[in-house]
Amino acid sequence: MVATTEIAFDRDSWARVYAQRHLDLDSGIVQVRYLPTNAPPREIRLLEVNKLISDMVPLEPINFGVGMDEIDRHSLYILDVTPSQWEAILKKSVSLPDGWTLDGSVELARV
Repeated sequence: MVATTEIAFDRDSWARVYAQRHLDLDSGIVQVRYLPTNAPPREIRLLEVNKLISDMVPLEPINFGVGMDEIDRHSLYILDVTPSQWEAILKKSVSLPDGWTLDGSVELARV
């Protein structure tokens, strides 16, 4: 049997799939950013700017604990922020969770 870490996993493609699903299902989401830098190889981190949520402090990503077959096994973390929190993150007056960074992040837009 091949170990999970030895099997190719296309994290970028899965990130696009999750982002599109969330954008399609939640009209409050105005932006999704994929944050691969510093994430383990089988962990997807998405930051979602949502105009329909309230400010929550501290910023805490939700672990969706995706458990699929061995080929696609991975974790999905979503960090929901309000537009004002997003602006504060960009101005560096609010910090992302430990280990999260905008360096190398990619905006995943509606298709």
